[in-house]
Amino acid sequence: MSAHPTLENFFSAYFHQDWTQEQDSPEGVVAYYVANESEDEVEGLREDIDRLRAEDLDEDALEALFLDYGCSYDPAADGMTRREWLDDLARQLAE
Repeated sequence: MSAHPTLENFFSAYFHQDWTQEQDSPEGVVAYYVANESEDEVEGLREDIDRLRAEDLDEDALEALFLDYGCSYDPAADGMTRREWLDDLARQLAE
């Protein structure tokens, strides 16, 4: 079982290989997720992101984890590291 099951589900279901055909931006994906998932699910995602951020993994380890969890978005395309993107995700989910 994944150490971050809600995050893994989020990545594989919302940031799959065709995510750009469904949303125009990563922020659009997050907004769609928040609008369509339960409050408990969104809270679980926040908690998973916080746990992952606390692990203080380096970029290579985060890249491997993202790929393992089925995430087809590369934050470098938008000038961010994976850690910066996790911070940004946490901010978006807190709004």
